Amino acid sequence: MSTFVGFVLLDEVRFDAGKYIKDLKEDWNLDYDFEITQEDNTIIADYNGMIMTASLMPAPIPDNEAVEQAKTNYRWDGAVEAAERHKAHLLVSVINRGDMDNIEGAKHYVKLLANATKQEGCLGINILGTVIHPQMYYDFAKLYDENDDFPIENIVYIGLYGDENNTVSGYTYGLEQFGKKEIEIIKSSEEAEEVYNFLASISDYIITSDVVLNDGETIGFSEEQKIQISVSKGIALDGETIKLGF
Repeated sequence: MSTFVGFVLLDEVRFDAGKYIKDLKEDWNLDYDFEITQEDNTIIADYNGMIMTASLMPAPIPDNEAVEQAKTNYRWDGAVEAAERHKAHLLVSVINRGDMDNIEGAKHYVKLLANATKQEGCLGINILGTVIHPQMYYDFAKLYDENDDFPIENIVYIGLYGDENNTVSGYTYGLEQFGKKEIEIIKSSEEAEEVYNFLASISDYIITSDVVLNDGETIGFSEEQKIQISVSKGIALDGETIKLGF
């Protein structure tokens, strides 16, 4: 059984369940036959063994967690301000109890979250240790869906940071949802865009092909490319992570 959970930051305590269900049908061609609670604050459906819910939580996310996590988003200057403004949140979850594999479960989860960006007062998507701009999340989800690709940038966050020597380091956040170790690239001389794209590509490969990277092996996307793999204590992340010499 696998579970995907995300939070949609809202500027007021409101959730239009009818609009949410209507948008799913019109925008994503999905009809999950949701049941709506009497208070209209929770919807739930059982689809091929997956339990899908969207529930209104009439308070900010506890312990200032969304604000702290928003500080990690280097691609959106307004992330912290958006998180500070939220007064409520929508909890979106997919619990896979049936035969549907994790990849399909993740695709449905991404569509449910992306659909929530159409709710009035949506400020951001709080997932994967950060806060993502609603339009960016929606656009990525639509692009991957239209190309029938796995929505890697919706399901794995790629963090980047630099140092005084102009090297670039990066990490993944989200591979653990699929039973994989997170990946780090430390002090690369490559451009930031190259590090980002490589981490996104390798994450997609690991998830969709169910690959395990082992300490001491090499990996590459061509015959010439042989990138060393090691496993050790995380630098930007807790626990053990895979280090790639990129």
